[in-house]
Amino acid sequence: MTPPLLAVIGGPTGAGKSTLVNSLVRAPVSATGILRPTTRTPTLVCHPRSWARVHRHGLTPVSAPALPANLALIDAPDINSIDQANRDLSNELFDDADLWVFVTTAARYADAEAWRHLRAAQQRRVDLAVVLDRVPPQAVEEILPHLTELLGEPVPLFVVPDSQLDRQGMLPERVVTPIWEYLHKCAASKMVDEGGDT
Repeated sequence: MTPPLLAVIGGPTGAGKSTLVNSLVRAPVSATGILRPTTRTPTLVCHPRSWARVHRHGLTPVSAPALPANLALIDAPDINSIDQANRDLSNELFDDADLWVFVTTAARYADAEAWRHLRAAQQRRVDLAVVLDRVPPQAVEEILPHLTELLGEPVPLFVVPDSQLDRQGMLPERVVTPIWEYLHKCAASKMVDEGGDT
């Protein structure tokens, strides 16, 4: 059977990667918190039917029945972690990805470390999407044109506004629905391209 599309969710410390992963699968599968780095060990999340096909980097998959069987997510360690081993592992995970979902914030989107990774993705021609997290409503019109200019080529770009988290620390479903739909579309395209089934 065709392995699921592997989407690696990465970015700088405190960008909201784990919150995004939890919100996408509607379950607290990845630890969140104020201590940095929060994600010291990557979290691999997939549908139970996909377990046998997604073992990567010695990670034990976490069950997420809300995901389709043709999609797996990895919450990667911070690219700018003070721990070199975390940074190295994050780079390895990015190298293994079918899709990079790069999460940054309105306050950090122009950081040099972020752009080193984004440029590497563009040079590798890997599928790339960017999530701009925690954006104040008044900043959208100023930041989006600048970020689009920095990217220099069309890249799927999703804006997550400053939002109240629910009791489980998740974003509202309506906020993550466009990202969810994009991931579904990418996973379905991979299955068609490789002639597999779910």
